[in-house]
Amino acid sequence: MRILCIGNSYTYFSDMPSIVSELLNANGVDGKVDAVTVGGRKLYENLTPEDASCQHIKALCAQGTYDAVILQEQSCFPLVDYETFLEGVRGCADLVNAGRTVLYATWGRKRGSALLAERGWTSEGMTAALADAYEKVAQAIGGECAHVGRCFAAIGATCPEIELYDPDLSHPSYAGSCVAGLALYKTLLGALPQNTSVLLLDASVVARLAEVIDTVI
Repeated sequence: MRILCIGNSYTYFSDMPSIVSELLNANGVDGKVDAVTVGGRKLYENLTPEDASCQHIKALCAQGTYDAVILQEQSCFPLVDYETFLEGVRGCADLVNAGRTVLYATWGRKRGSALLAERGWTSEGMTAALADAYEKVAQAIGGECAHVGRCFAAIGATCPEIELYDPDLSHPSYAGSCVAGLALYKTLLGALPQNTSVLLLDASVVARLAEVIDTVI
């Protein structure tokens, strides 16, 4: 299974694409996961032909067709400019022309974040609004949605002692990146991996994360 991830720091923190690749290969799937990520990047910014990331994407695609492309937007952008979000998703999907387009729906900032105070948002409200925006775009382009943000919310409600956020209250911790990897794996394969030994977390923690993710995805 050949996969391309296009996104920003929410994708490259803890090298989440490698987590997906390692889970695939540990479970008997010949998986290769490439990534084109730039911190703070919005998807539409990858569509300018002169842009280095656009050129990188084209070079990777020239090596063969991808089975899936995973697209992750800048964390707030779907809520402030939906139409350009849609334009970026559609453009990147067309650029890669993979067998499947999967949207990596992200989460609201953690409670206490300055952004939430500035915008008058709550963490729960931001997560819900992002989920709605990603789902709407997925339906518009005929893609799929991996609701990582909803997994964050559900785990936060049932297992609050598992820290999914980096200290900056925005990016994922290592456990948060594992949640993203597991959620994407289930979206791609239809079931969670049986072998999770590649995850650098206690087996009991992985089991609790998986139980919640399995109810959400």
